[in-house]
Amino acid sequence: MRTGNQNETRGAKAPTNDCKDTLESGQIMVSLLLMLTLFLLAMVGFAVDLTNLWFHRQAAQTAADAACEAGALDMAGLASGMTLPTMDFTPGIGGNCTAGAGTICFYANANGYNGAGFSAGSASNSVTWSFPASVSGTVTPPSSITSYPFLQVMVAENVKTHFLYTIHGTTYQKVVASCTCGLTQEKEAAPVVVLNPTVSAAFYYGGGGTTLNIIGGPQRALQVNSDSATAIDCQSGIINTSAGGPKGTGSDVAAVGGPAQISTACFNGGTTGHWSGGAFPVGDPYAGVGPPASVKSQTPISGTAGTTVQKAQSLSMAGQDGCPDPSRNCMEFSPGYYPNGIPISGNQTYIFLPGIYYLDGSLAVSGGTTLRMATPCQPSCSPLSSSVGQQTDGLMFYFYSGSINISGNSGTNTALIPVPSASLTCDGSAPSAALNMPSTLNGNVLWGQCATNGTYWDAGGDTSDSRGSPGSRGIMMYQDHANTAQPVFGGSGAMSFSGSLYFHSSSYSDIFTLSGGSSTGTFILGEVVADQISLNGNGAVNLALNPAPSVELLKVGMLQ
Repeated sequence: MRTGNQNETRGAKAPTNDCKDTLESGQIMVSLLLMLTLFLLAMVGFAVDLTNLWFHRQAAQTAADAACEAGALDMAGLASGMTLPTMDFTPGIGGNCTAGAGTICFYANANGYNGAGFSAGSASNSVTWSFPASVSGTVTPPSSITSYPFLQVMVAENVKTHFLYTIHGTTYQKVVASCTCGLTQEKEAAPVVVLNPTVSAAFYYGGGGTTLNIIGGPQRALQVNSDSATAIDCQSGIINTSAGGPKGTGSDVAAVGGPAQISTACFNGGTTGHWSGGAFPVGDPYAGVGPPASVKSQTPISGTAGTTVQKAQSLSMAGQDGCPDPSRNCMEFSPGYYPNGIPISGNQTYIFLPGIYYLDGSLAVSGGTTLRMATPCQPSCSPLSSSVGQQTDGLMFYFYSGSINISGNSGTNTALIPVPSASLTCDGSAPSAALNMPSTLNGNVLWGQCATNGTYWDAGGDTSDSRGSPGSRGIMMYQDHANTAQPVFGGSGAMSFSGSLYFHSSSYSDIFTLSGGSSTGTFILGEVVADQISLNGNGAVNLALNPAPSVELLKVGMLQ
């Protein structure tokens, strides 16, 4: 049956390749799994390398930050006059840690980087530093404070890798971290600052039980930069800061040296005030303030006796430009250049018109004299004035040579028209009640200019400051940095001054002495900055610090 066989042949199915396809599919799957495994292993390897590099980068950054901040602290110490023999670097001159010494290298090494030197083909690291001239977004402090305020530390390390070399062709990868830090100025409320960095008894009080009452101001009321173990020397008397600080509940006393502790007989910090030894020094808050050079270019005022102005008509009606003396005419001075200083004595009352007094000699005050501010054209004009003064008016004595020296019975004449205490403030308000200042004042009464930045201003543009509105009373006495004369507030009379007292020489040898008898009542509204301070006698010095940010203090900061 040929036909049937043919049909059967046509109906039969042809053989297939299912077994072969199944075999090939399995081989592809195995290959794909192998490739994915290798890819994942490679990614894990790269991840391990990259993570290792990241951790080394973070470690290098930590080392750079620590070394930079430590170096900047040394730079701040130098700017404050300290001697730092272990810093082993010179501001302005770049260097590295191949020798392994000094502050920067110590802190880098403490964080795992010895800075022995960088070698491209082996595990190694380097630590280098430089001094940028400027830092973006940061105001450079005046060169009078420091010529090189900024420091940059760079840490570089060769880190061994295991997979990245397939891309870069090298076993080691370089990671780099840098930190820029340095010295900046920040406006803050200023404490009393004693600048001498080394001397014993930089702040001395004793000899009769003098009391220094400090009220208001910042939390730190007194800062002594000396690193001597006896930087503060208490022989008798007390520093009373129980009404100091932002809350008026007590403020701190700090010294770079010591003593670390002080007896309650020498210090009363109230509930929030503390005594602190081992503090970090602060910079001179007025280091960037230049002298009133333009005033010296004016025509010298050769006379030292002043100009006679009419006396007061009674104890209730002042004379010309506010002469407070009803028994005799006042002697009035106008601002300008005094090449022979201003020596005054006797029982006269002397009044001073607002402005800048550039003295090439001392303001020597003795006898029964009294010093007062003149009030231009109030109630009537003197021969030296022609326009009415303002509440924000004031004066500054700049001592190119000589200094202030008050002695004898100056300020004891009580038969004068008293001065309202509100005259000492820029806005005419009463001073803080915590100062216990009477509503009217006798004795010597002077005040500084009200300035926007708390320094001084004049027509010659010697500073960038301007008249405050109301501002704060600025520098009232400013001694040239080359001048080593000694300022003295002595005698037994009362003194009330509003404004900052600034006595600093480049040799740190200006000793500001306050002394007097039991009747002495001294009120100072403002900051005191001096190389050394000595309180003697058995009177009381009452000091009200400005609680508002008013001066530029040098700070260490991390900038980039």
